[in-house]
Amino acid sequence: MAHIYKNEHDGTWNYRVYYRDATGKRHSINKSGFKKQSDAKNAAALIEIKKSEIGLSRQNELITFANYFKKWVQTYKEGRYYPNTVNKYWAAEKFIRKHYGSIQLKKVTQSDYQKMLDAYGKDHVTDSVSLLNSYVRTSLRDALDERIINYDFTSHVIIQGKQSNKEIKYFELEEANIIRKFCLDTASMRYITKYEIALAIATGLRYGEVVGLTWDDIDFDKKTVNVNKTYDYIKRTGFKSPKTKSSYRVIEIDDITLNMLRRLKIEQAKLFLKQGYKNKKGYVFINYAHQIPTDNAANKALDQIQTDKEISKDPKLTFHALRHTHASILIANGVSLEYVAARLGHADTVITSKTYIHLLKDRREKDAELAVQIFQ
Repeated sequence: MAHIYKNEHDGTWNYRVYYRDATGKRHSINKSGFKKQSDAKNAAALIEIKKSEIGLSRQNELITFANYFKKWVQTYKEGRYYPNTVNKYWAAEKFIRKHYGSIQLKKVTQSDYQKMLDAYGKDHVTDSVSLLNSYVRTSLRDALDERIINYDFTSHVIIQGKQSNKEIKYFELEEANIIRKFCLDTASMRYITKYEIALAIATGLRYGEVVGLTWDDIDFDKKTVNVNKTYDYIKRTGFKSPKTKSSYRVIEIDDITLNMLRRLKIEQAKLFLKQGYKNKKGYVFINYAHQIPTDNAANKALDQIQTDKEISKDPKLTFHALRHTHASILIANGVSLEYVAARLGHADTVITSKTYIHLLKDRREKDAELAVQIFQ
C-alpha cells in the first residue's frame, strides 16, 4: 500500500509507493505538494494500479522529456529511415532539450508545451512547427502506453509560425522538353546520368528511386515501372525500402521513355558482355565503370545542360527539381490531383496540394473561367 503523509513544514500532503525491480531490490516513487490528503491518495492509487498492471520503473518515472524523446528516436527511427529524415528528428530533440532541460516528461503541461511551439515558430515556418508537433505527438503514444504520462499534452495546441516564402523550383514545359531531347540524343553508358535525367522528367521519381531500379522492375509489355525499393547512393549500403508505404507504386510510362530504356538495356548488355562483367543485381543505371552514379554527378550533369542550352535559372536547378517539373506539367495539363499524388508516391492529396498550391490556384482560376463560359 502507498504511504500517505503530511509535510509538517508547509502542511502539504505527500505519497510514497514502494516496489521491487527485476533483481528484487526495493525502490520507491514519491510525490509531494498536494493540498489535500484525498488528492495525494488518488494520485498514489493511480501509481498502485500502474504497478500492478505493467510494473514500475524509476528510470521511466523520472525520465526527462528530452531524454525520453532521445530514447524514442534511437529505438524507432535511427537506422530505420533515411539519414536526412532521422536528422530532422535529432534537430527536434536538440530544440526540446534546449527548451526543457531536465524537466521530467510527466511534468510537462499543455501550456508549457504551447510556449515551446510558439518559441519554435518565431524562427520557423508553420509547416515546420506542425512537423515538430507531429514528431512529439507520435512519441507520446508510446509514453501513454507505458503509462509514463496520463494525457497527451499535444492535443488542441495552436500551430503557428512564420509565413513561408519558399517556392518550389521547376522547369517550364518547353525547357523540360529541351533537356529531355538533349539527354535522349546524347545519353550513353559513359554519360548515364543523362538517361536518369530523362527518366525523372517523364516519371517524377526521386533520385534514390531512379538508381534503385532493376531490370525486373521494368515491364516492357505493360509499359510500367515498379517502384519497390531505393538505392542508398550516399553511403552505398545497397538497396533500401522506399521512403513511405505510399512510395510503393507502379506507374505508367510513355513510348519514348520505354524505347529509351530498351536502348539502354541493349547498350548495357553489349558493353558488359565485351567487358566480361555480370550485372548480377540487374541495376538499370550502372555506368561503364560498374558504378551507381551519385546524386552529385547527376546534379553536375543537369547543371552543365542548363549552361549548354542557355536555360536561365538562378540558381540553377538540381535533380530534385525534375520531380517538381513532372508534377507541375501534369497539373498544368489538367491531370487530377488524385492521380498526381499516386504517381508521385504521396500518402494523400493533402501533401500534393500543399506542395503545388500555386499551380492549383492557377488551375482553379482557369476552371472558374471555363465554368462561367459554359453558362453564357
